Amino acid sequence: MRNLIVCAAGLAALSLQQRVARADLQELKWGVEGFYRARQVYLTNLAREDRYVLTYPLNGEEFVVPEIRRTSYLTHRLQVMPQVRYGDLAKLTVQVDALKDVLWGDNNGVSAAPLFGTDTSNQYYLGGEEQDSVVVRRAWLEFNAKLGVMRVGRMPSHWGLGLLANGGGSAWMDPDPTRPPELPQRKSLDNFFDDDFGDNHFGSTADRILFLTKPITVFKTIRHQKDTSSKLLLGYGYSVISEAPLLSAEPFEREFRPFGQQGFISRGRRDDVDEHILIAVWNDPFWQPGGRLSRDTDELRVGFYGVMRRSKEGSTNPSRVIPGTTCGTFEGETVPCKDTGSKVWIGDVWYRFRYGPFFSEAEALKIGGTTFGGVPFPFKNVKKKADIDGAVARFAFVSRDPATDPLRQLVGIEPYERDLWELELELGHASGDDELEDEDFKQRALHPDFNVGLILFEEVLRELSARTYGPPFFSEENPEGAKGLMSNGGVVNANYLMPKLRYHLPWGETKFIAGLLLAWVDTLADTGTAMFYSDETDSKKLGTELDMALKTEFNGHMELSVEGGWLWYGDALQSALPNADHSFSLQSRLAFIF
Repeated sequence: MRNLIVCAAGLAALSLQQRVARADLQELKWGVEGFYRARQVYLTNLAREDRYVLTYPLNGEEFVVPEIRRTSYLTHRLQVMPQVRYGDLAKLTVQVDALKDVLWGDNNGVSAAPLFGTDTSNQYYLGGEEQDSVVVRRAWLEFNAKLGVMRVGRMPSHWGLGLLANGGGSAWMDPDPTRPPELPQRKSLDNFFDDDFGDNHFGSTADRILFLTKPITVFKTIRHQKDTSSKLLLGYGYSVISEAPLLSAEPFEREFRPFGQQGFISRGRRDDVDEHILIAVWNDPFWQPGGRLSRDTDELRVGFYGVMRRSKEGSTNPSRVIPGTTCGTFEGETVPCKDTGSKVWIGDVWYRFRYGPFFSEAEALKIGGTTFGGVPFPFKNVKKKADIDGAVARFAFVSRDPATDPLRQLVGIEPYERDLWELELELGHASGDDELEDEDFKQRALHPDFNVGLILFEEVLRELSARTYGPPFFSEENPEGAKGLMSNGGVVNANYLMPKLRYHLPWGETKFIAGLLLAWVDTLADTGTAMFYSDETDSKKLGTELDMALKTEFNGHMELSVEGGWLWYGDALQSALPNADHSFSLQSRLAFIF
């Protein structure tokens, strides 16, 4: 199957030759976009717990989990995206990240005496190994084949609101491949910094071949019809998720790879993980039923995103399953190990609707299937059934009538060609699990670049989930703990609602944003390892958070954002963190966009 897909991509590329031969000789056009940002964070009561000490099992050294009452730090990030184009036939885009979310200063003891230190180091703000200063993160080719558009390479992956796949901000290419060409590109500022509160830190990246086509347009073109427009977009993508590691953390049948033997890349592809995606979207960027309320913002988009991930062998790391051994529990009993591989499917539906001053957008996802290994919790090789769901819906009213704005009338400012104020209600859900150790795996955080608020999910629950699923599960298979269960700032095991107000001030590109976040635990655990237990609290209330932000732009290239929030702990959060009842954060971002 993989060979057929690669051959099809090659044939599509060859179809360019005739077009290039007939095209006028053109010079290659170069360009670059990107940004530099510095972010300051001050936070009190970051998942405050009493200090405790563990022994790190890999080397026997003591590991200290400190009590943190407050923290304050600064981070960098530089992202540069050069691109080369050949007319409208092909373009190559590269993304280079430098100092990606690296803390300011010497944070790894490069200078023995910090007072007289002259060197800095590259420590990621969430810990881990010291980073390289510069990394080429993505590179992909896009070209126009006869039947559609083909993308090949390591590219951003984005869909809908970004609950499942989130590009984490983009420039030359809107991370959403389904954006209608009739709609103008959003400004780079909106692409890079698209959240009301917080920043993008991660971004979904895929080694993928992606083909997008409009079948009705193709049919009309073949029939030589004058109007070849179409609102239906279909897409297919093939991704290589894993070729299996070249070396393992534990001995197995391939402990090293002799030079010159490419056959050692994988064990006959049985331990590889492949992904197939299907996209279907109905795009109507100027939806104006009955000709009423005609305006540029009217839009109707409905789409489906389907994913199938498969591997014939799914054992962790990978490791050879020893006959006769047991692999934990499944279906209520201990069974001998048998690597049954993995088949995991994802269904994701999304819509965006604009009609005059009314706006709504929603995304809902469901993850199902079975996997052997792949979820190394609490044991490295256990068969699991996936039953995960998540959803977010937004409903908004947008005012563009400056006559209703007394402040604008007072200062005598001419009407702006943009939204004046917006009222929005956001509701969200991420499923939880009453017992993570059993055979049903139900808990998975929404993508961490889908930012909700400033403190509760982004800071406190991120830290709490890292402490819950980190140190207690250090092992050779998981030297950093059960990382897959950490939220990294995404919404996890929660239901929430968040009304927001956005008001565009009459002075330049300045807006004020206020949001009130109310959140509850989705599922209290009965036993096992979890953040919240039913025998510790009768309430599911996580807390109430008030967030505010003031954002201003200078000539479309400079941006300053000042953000603050106050979180009042609910009973459920206090049951897990009894040493605090509130958290406060003040953050700012200064960015240059080019």
